[in-house]
Amino acid sequence: MRVTRLLCAALAAVTAAALLAAGGVRTERTEYYDAQVQAARQLSACFEAVRGYKEQLGIPMAEEDLHQTGMIGQSYTGITTTLGAVEAKRTAAWPDMGALCVRLLYEAGVRPGDTVGAGFSGSFPGLDLAVVAACESMGVELICISSVGASTYGANDPELTFPEMMWRLERDGLIQTRSAAVTMGGGSDVGEGMDPELAAQIRARLSECGLELMEQPDYQENLAQREALYARLGPIDCFVAVGGNVTSMGRGESGISLGQGVLNPSRPPVLDGDSGLVQRYLARGLPVINLLNIRRLTADYGLPYDPVDWPEIGQSAVYSTERYPRIWLLAGLTAAAGALLLCLRARRRPAG
Repeated sequence: MRVTRLLCAALAAVTAAALLAAGGVRTERTEYYDAQVQAARQLSACFEAVRGYKEQLGIPMAEEDLHQTGMIGQSYTGITTTLGAVEAKRTAAWPDMGALCVRLLYEAGVRPGDTVGAGFSGSFPGLDLAVVAACESMGVELICISSVGASTYGANDPELTFPEMMWRLERDGLIQTRSAAVTMGGGSDVGEGMDPELAAQIRARLSECGLELMEQPDYQENLAQREALYARLGPIDCFVAVGGNVTSMGRGESGISLGQGVLNPSRPPVLDGDSGLVQRYLARGLPVINLLNIRRLTADYGLPYDPVDWPEIGQSAVYSTERYPRIWLLAGLTAAAGALLLCLRARRRPAG
């Protein structure tokens, strides 16, 4: 009977401590709040500049670009590679995505002075630039390989592909990062399935911009070239995959099944011939951030998905964390431990 009472007392102590801690929870700014705000503001400035580029080139703003970010492309063009949800593209083109990327990088263990490798698909230009702004606001070196191909409503305007968008922003001083290399994306990562005439025009413009075009249709050799580039310019401390480029996610569904956001390298995947860079770097114990399922990402961090109105910079949930008063948790655990200790002694006491 005494043992039962002591067990009930331990349970009551833990329950009371949890309730008291929950009642005293505080919402505080993240320790990297200033970097988050800086990234969001830089991203907003990039959006404004891209709107100007589109106007100069005579590219009309997409009707689906409700917030006029310049990050939303057309439903289909000659360089469109796959289908994509316009709601996800609008959500990824929100200045607070820069703040989210700062948070993800910190949660992955990245700190100022580190080096990040990234694979950028043209499918999410807003999210690509969010990673750029996050790294620059944190003082992190970024080595990125960007791709031309884009899914529906991505950077699929043939006159202004994502690598060119990024090149213009660097030229005009909006960012300091230049693509370390560019690929065509699409089929075999060399533009298969794209309009041949448009692809030829884009290749010529990339050359004029001085951007190095990697065209390697062999899957394994493509991966080897990318890894060699990250190693030569790095080494990298974290890998970030934006969008669904096959070299990042791998062939098949294995990359998608690993999850979104910060992936845990303590449970490395089994590698095979279809594995991409996400799987390869995880297998080596390197932190990886996967940015593809925007609905899942926003849900995980308490952000709205495709909202009609965006909160002001610095106000959304991604800028804050919840702090629980440790004193109540410590008191509850101490009381429960004491009760369990008495319970153990009571069980050992001889009867009679």
